[in-house]
Amino acid sequence: MFFKRLALIALSALGAVVIVLLVIAELRSWQVQNSPQQKVFAAGKIPVTPPEGFYSGYVPGLSGSPWQGKRFDAANSSGVNIFVSDGKASAKYPFHTSVGVSSADRQLQVFKINYNNSANAWWIRLFLDEVVLIKPDLFLGKLSINIIPGRPYQIVFFELKRENSLFRLEPN
Repeated sequence: MFFKRLALIALSALGAVVIVLLVIAELRSWQVQNSPQQKVFAAGKIPVTPPEGFYSGYVPGLSGSPWQGKRFDAANSSGVNIFVSDGKASAKYPFHTSVGVSSADRQLQVFKINYNNSANAWWIRLFLDEVVLIKPDLFLGKLSINIIPGRPYQIVFFELKRENSLFRLEPN
């Protein structure tokens, strides 16, 4: 009897935590969807040609991040995120790219960056970037997480700017 009660209390507490997390996710999505950047994002276009090479990354309000940007391989519809730690660059979280309807802005065509592949940990596979071209060589992106299928939660906007450097990695 005691263990049944304890299990019921634990299950109730877990349910409450899940509900709180979903409420926070809904509030954050609302903030992102109602931010000034959303208007810029909605006016963006898909690129005529897919991105190729290195694009430096920037998240407004976030400084000191090891994330440097993304390296795209247009021929293979793929790419990887570039991080720098202790002065060394590394490639992490490979992705596949495509063009399609935005998961949150159903009227908008976007360039999708999908992390749902076997090379990534299960929790990385939940993320999806959607980017649009807002100026030549400048993309505005939106990071989403898909906790509940069909219900993306928007987390943050980011920028990708074309750089002349290919950001070569040293061999391991």
